[in-house]
Amino acid sequence: MIGRPAAAAIGLFLISFATPALAQDPLTEIRARIADKGQATVLVRMAVAEPAAAAEPAREGPAVQSANPMTPRDRLNRVREGIASRRSGLENSMAAHGITMQRTYENLPFFVTTVDEAGLEVLLRDPGITAVTLNRARRPNRDVVRKVIVSDNELATLNASANGATAEDAAAERAARSHATSSSTSTPSGAATPLLDTSVGYINAEQVWAQGVIGTGQAIAILDDGIDANHDMFAGKIVAEACFSDTFDAADESLCANGNVSQIGTGSASLCPSGTTVCDHGSHVAGIAAGNDQIGSTTRRGVAYGADLIPIQVFTRVNDPDSCDDEPSCELSYDSATVAALNHVINLTSSFSIAATNMSLGSELTNTACDNNVHKTAIDTLRDLGVLTTIAAGNAEAVGSVENPGCISTAITVSSSIITVPDSTVNHAPMVDVLAPGVFIVSAVPNNSYATFSGTSMATPHVAGAIALLKSANPNATADEIEIALESTGVPTTLAAWTWSTPLIDVEAALAFMGGSGNPTGRVIAGAFASNRTKAQSNIRFYNPGSNSGTVTVDVVDDLTGETAGTYTRSVTAGASIQVSMENIEDGASPAITPAGGDTQSYTLHVTATFSGYLQHVLWNPAGGSLTNLSGCGNGLANTVRDIGNVHTSIITGYPSYLLVHNSGTSEANPTFVVTDARDGSSLGNFNFTSGVAPNTSSMVLVSDLVEFFGGTPESDQFHLNLELQSSFTGFAQHIVDNEVGGVLTNMTAKCDL
Repeated sequence: MIGRPAAAAIGLFLISFATPALAQDPLTEIRARIADKGQATVLVRMAVAEPAAAAEPAREGPAVQSANPMTPRDRLNRVREGIASRRSGLENSMAAHGITMQRTYENLPFFVTTVDEAGLEVLLRDPGITAVTLNRARRPNRDVVRKVIVSDNELATLNASANGATAEDAAAERAARSHATSSSTSTPSGAATPLLDTSVGYINAEQVWAQGVIGTGQAIAILDDGIDANHDMFAGKIVAEACFSDTFDAADESLCANGNVSQIGTGSASLCPSGTTVCDHGSHVAGIAAGNDQIGSTTRRGVAYGADLIPIQVFTRVNDPDSCDDEPSCELSYDSATVAALNHVINLTSSFSIAATNMSLGSELTNTACDNNVHKTAIDTLRDLGVLTTIAAGNAEAVGSVENPGCISTAITVSSSIITVPDSTVNHAPMVDVLAPGVFIVSAVPNNSYATFSGTSMATPHVAGAIALLKSANPNATADEIEIALESTGVPTTLAAWTWSTPLIDVEAALAFMGGSGNPTGRVIAGAFASNRTKAQSNIRFYNPGSNSGTVTVDVVDDLTGETAGTYTRSVTAGASIQVSMENIEDGASPAITPAGGDTQSYTLHVTATFSGYLQHVLWNPAGGSLTNLSGCGNGLANTVRDIGNVHTSIITGYPSYLLVHNSGTSEANPTFVVTDARDGSSLGNFNFTSGVAPNTSSMVLVSDLVEFFGGTPESDQFHLNLELQSSFTGFAQHIVDNEVGGVLTNMTAKCDL
């Protein structure tokens, strides 16, 4: 789903239509085309048995293990055999009715043909065929490309507008998140710097580079409108090229360099005719994902600048005003061509380590998964082989919907942010997996030039590059493991119009979650004290604010030996939070852990979870009678200030809880908290301050007696409550515990993302 124009900068944006169409019944759509044109080109799915296919990938949990011992490559070979056998039988029966297979796919159970009404009925009656879908042509809509550099002040103002903050606040946030490196170009304050090397800083890619992780050994396939292979950003990076440019009509013109409908090899995706915008978008996307320009006075690097590139041209020039909204010609991408490109990427996995495939095209909006889409089989096959497919969510300003094929559940659907704030002018929905920077991104365009584009198409290759970074550090990681790392460590981000949050990727946190270049993996908690420490006792709190129950897994590494001593697993009910002592973890680990003698034993904990929640390390000092929050999290400290878990109830005498809230809005407001029982997530009710909080001021109230506030009596095991600050309040909250015995106040708010 390729971009949309942004204020102050106009780029190249590929979308399907100015106003996306509503999805239609496939057969109705085909018959309408036949009625209009006399025939329709369709993708036909053959009935092919898939021997013990891999289990459906887990969306919010660890990889689902298939009981079948076959490797993904073994399964693919079996599927190929079934496809070849079925196609051989169908070719003869179809030929008897004058139906020819115009394109076939050795890895996928489809073929392409053009039929009239009688031919369609033949396809529908054949028991060897399970589905017939119109071969849709997805239209690119290009605006004039302007090479615009936007000032820091303009960028800060735009971020402020989206965030409801002042320009000064936005500029400060931007400065705080921008990480300078020795390879970055130094610019004076106020100079124009919305460069690609700035946007990679927003996702902490530079911090990963500093660890030597730059994408080496991985490749990214870019399915787009071609690439200027001579651009400095791509010097020595293109390891393979291909073109699939179908011509099913006399008005169609191939964009393959050889003029045919397919071409594989050097130069096949590099036809960039002068005077056209062909290759603009593909070059821009490729530069974001893995470009590396170190020639001249400026260094511009893509997210995985050490990775290789595989550009694949998937567009066709159509010279037909009826198909081009009365324009004499336009570029369209047929589904048959993108399926062919994905089929080719599957073939290339035997020669290259491909981390991700990037797609930026779309059509009608949908608010539900579209797993009947013809691309899903290829996406699932690639996923089984360890390759994730990133797809742009689209740019129609839709809230709750994305464009097809971004609605495929097993793809990584990406929407864009303005630095760290969601871009409200593009599509967002609960089915969007992650956010990445997508506004005012400078990257390559033909003739060794650069341009500023905006849109979800610019966000998506940031994610493809992030996947390549993680795969280069963990070559044996599964697609599920990489997706979970990106989604569970991203910063939860939302807008007022949303009823959900979407994680903004943080590559450094994801790498730490995966254990860097080896095992164990997960969120790192350093310095957890063993149970035999007499002066301090570590307790680990887990909070699952989601709607589904899940589990946490803790790998306990002995700090004295550096070895994993055991693994502890615990379920957490939806909406609930639990506290587990290190003694509980030692006893419940597999194998059970016996701490070493003496009073110096400590552990490093590596925590993973099947839910997006929070973790805290709380230290109890029995001698001083005080609680301390030690949450450090290996740089995964949560930025959210709205979910507050494990607020102490009045049952815990001597440690009353307080809420401190700050109103950063422009008018007086009374914050509302939804209060739930930490044991099971059940709702107790809503809690408000007795009076409003003035703008730019703070207020603190005692909350230890909330159970009584709602008319209940605290039960013997009701030690904690969970509170969620509602989005109607602009500001933040803190949980403060008064250690009455020790005479100190402790901020218990800090927590780690899971």
